Amino acid sequence: MSCCECKVTQDTGQGSILYSILNRDALCPQAREDTTAAHRCCSCASMRKLVAIRAPQSVIRAACEVLLKTFRFVKNVPCFRGLPADDQLRLVRNSWAPLLLLGLVQDSVDFDTVETQKPSLLHEILTHDAGRRERTAGAAQHPGVPLCDVQSIQMFLVKCRGLTITVKEHAFLKGAILFTPVPELECQEYIHALQREAERALYEHVGNRGNASRSGKLRVVLSTLRAVDPDAVAGLFLRPLTGTSSIDEHVLAMFCER
Repeated sequence: MSCCECKVTQDTGQGSILYSILNRDALCPQAREDTTAAHRCCSCASMRKLVAIRAPQSVIRAACEVLLKTFRFVKNVPCFRGLPADDQLRLVRNSWAPLLLLGLVQDSVDFDTVETQKPSLLHEILTHDAGRRERTAGAAQHPGVPLCDVQSIQMFLVKCRGLTITVKEHAFLKGAILFTPVPELECQEYIHALQREAERALYEHVGNRGNASRSGKLRVVLSTLRAVDPDAVAGLFLRPLTGTSSIDEHVLAMFCER
C-alpha cells in the first residue's frame, strides 16, 4: 500500500514507476492535468518535499549556542547533578531535541527554509551503478527534512512565542522534559518523581497567577514537546554540521564540554 490515499488509475501492467516516467509525455493533456492535480492534492506531498534552512550558518550556530546554554542550565540543577553519570547521559540523549526547541523559543531564534534539490527518480534509476561511488562520496550532504515536519516545528515555535512563556515557566517545562523516565535508568523511580514535581510546580505557579486557561495551553506545549521527532530536529539544526557522524555522539560531546 502506498503512503497516501491517492488512487492509481493505470493498469497493473503499466503501473511501474519507470513506466510512468518514460511514458509521461505520451499521456493525453487531460491525463497530465489529472496527474498534476493528484500530486497537488496528495496528502503525503509534504512528506516527499525536502527542505533545509535558508541561512544555515547563522541559524545552526545560534541553535548550537542555545543547546550549550541549555546544557549549562541542566548541569546547574542540583537534583540532576546528584544522579549517576550514566543516568545523566541517558536523560540528555532522550531530551535534547525538545529542550533545544524550548531554547529556540526562549531566545527567539527564527529561520526560513528553502526546498532542497534532489536528483530525479529517472536519473537515479538510470545511473544506479555508475553513480554509486559519487553518491557515497556525497552522502555527507544531508538532503533535507520533510516539509511537513519542518512546518510542525515552525508552527510550534510560533504558538509558544504567542504564549509569552515566562522564565520560571521555561524552567519548569525544561525540568518536566529533562526528567522523562527512559529504560535502563538506575534511579528510575526517583527520576519519575522529579518529573511529577516539575509538572506540579509548573501548574501551581500558573494557578497562582489566576489564569486557568493558561494551564491547559502549557499542558499542550508539554505534550507536543514529548512527541517531538528527534530525527527531524537533528536533520534541521545539526545534520548539516555533523554530516554522517552520530548525532548522539555530537550532542553528548557538547554536553560533556566544560
